[in-house]
Amino acid sequence: MKHLLSALLLLATCWSCSKDHSPNRKGSEDTTQFKNYYKDLIIVNWNIEWFGSARFPGSLAAQESNAGKILRYLDADLYGICEVVDTARFGRMIRNYMGSEFNYIISPYPKIDQKLAFVYNRHIFRNVRARPFMSQSATAAVSFASGRFPFLLSADMVVNGKWHPVHFILLHAKADAAADAYARRKEGSVELKDSLDVYFNGQHCMVFGDFNDQLNGSILNGYLSPYKNFLEDGGRYQALTLPLNTTGYQSTLSFSNSVIDQQLVSGNLRYWYKDQSVSIRTDVKNVVPDYEQRTTSDHYPVTSAYAVTD
Repeated sequence: MKHLLSALLLLATCWSCSKDHSPNRKGSEDTTQFKNYYKDLIIVNWNIEWFGSARFPGSLAAQESNAGKILRYLDADLYGICEVVDTARFGRMIRNYMGSEFNYIISPYPKIDQKLAFVYNRHIFRNVRARPFMSQSATAAVSFASGRFPFLLSADMVVNGKWHPVHFILLHAKADAAADAYARRKEGSVELKDSLDVYFNGQHCMVFGDFNDQLNGSILNGYLSPYKNFLEDGGRYQALTLPLNTTGYQSTLSFSNSVIDQQLVSGNLRYWYKDQSVSIRTDVKNVVPDYEQRTTSDHYPVTSAYAVTD
């Protein structure tokens, strides 16, 4: 009953947040001055640990500077960012390090900390709309910690002289290796896939972010991956990061041989994907030499590349 009451309260809150949201920028941009790009696309997901929060163990000024340098270094076209706490600091970082070419959208939920954000090249991603996904579901409000619903960005992707509608679902799943947390991740995965199958079947989609679990089994010893349902539907979904879910790889600083930051694609994103381009970017240490001292985040970014054609 306690969970149900909490879910209903979150549902009422997120109902008012379910409309599309504009970029968190003041003023309006001149949409007649777009550039046209002919290039491969780079997509990134990154959990910037407690960004701007007193709960981050290091200097917040150093975190902001380091994260900005890394975003610029990765030279991507769209970033999915988890754990944004200080939204004003985040906006300042994007303006200072990414320039006028990029816009950003921060989720207006949850009311607790750790919001989700997209940063995107506004010339490539046009007619951008963003909203919480599954926010009218009481079960999803429980499955995704404290109403931290997946964040959906839909846009027209314009690159290499082609226009394509695309959808990105940024995920920050329930953390921890406890049985209850595992069950919530599994329930969230089932509902997420069911919703995608109904509303985005055959469309160009990516589900990416901090899944807080592995694809080759689970962080809960002896259990299968809570995302096994996606892996079993190879006709629709490709788990790009599955080959990285093996001994020798890690996507966080603290847990060796464990990858919890993932990317799944469907539609033509499966065919545009450049084979073996997915990577856990431990090379960010070239930009921030003391990265492993947790001066920026406890996660590494994950990137993948796409050659977009018809």
